Amino acid sequence: MSNKSNAGGPPVMQAGAYIRVSTDEQAGSGYSIRLQRERIAAQIAAKGWELFKVYEDSGQSGGKLERPALQEMLDDIGAGKIQAVVIYKLDRLSRKQRDTMYLIEDVFLKQDVELVSISESFDTSSSTGRAMIGMLSVFAQLERDAITERLSGGRKQKAKSGGYAGGGPAIGYTSERGKKALLADDEKAPAVRLVFALSGEGLKLREIADKLNAEGHTTKQGAQFTPTQVMRILKRRELYEGLYTYSGITAGGRHRAII
Repeated sequence: MSNKSNAGGPPVMQAGAYIRVSTDEQAGSGYSIRLQRERIAAQIAAKGWELFKVYEDSGQSGGKLERPALQEMLDDIGAGKIQAVVIYKLDRLSRKQRDTMYLIEDVFLKQDVELVSISESFDTSSSTGRAMIGMLSVFAQLERDAITERLSGGRKQKAKSGGYAGGGPAIGYTSERGKKALLADDEKAPAVRLVFALSGEGLKLREIADKLNAEGHTTKQGAQFTPTQVMRILKRRELYEGLYTYSGITAGGRHRAII
């Protein structure tokens, strides 16, 4: 490991500050980026360590490990650049017990990296400390599951009234934050209408895709149509006719029918 020297004295511990906020938390909870930065910087200074780098994941869920800053920090740990990780609270690292224990047991402990939490006191080098982390991670996952249930319940209520419950809008529609219904995409809607018109004439999927491409229509990503994409449009006839379906719930949609 590459600790920096301290004027001929013992090497100075290099610490990484890991910060995470989800979109909702950014809007106004006690886990703001500014708060986490200040508290972590003070903790590192109090321990006499040196801040190597701040790893910041903004708008990232704690339910996954595929976060850009987290992955960068893990790479730096593997390269021996940091010997400690400081977080504001354990659930900033992960809200899933399995992922938390993986990071601690298979990454931090194996690389001799110390983990420090501002909000909780534990020692990752002892079996008792690891047991405490296990319990804390259980509560973090329970909280995450409760949040998921609340969100799911809210989405189902929206779906029952025909409102937009989330997810990627089908081609022909767009969504805007705060809007309660899908919005018709006047640029892509003609392609959807053409798909159903050509299908009604008996054309096959490949023939429909070729016709769309020949007329200059493109997918939401600006690419050419394929038979698979045509089939997906045809399977969403109810949506295009004005019905909205989410998680087994179907209701008259608040969005505008485009066929």
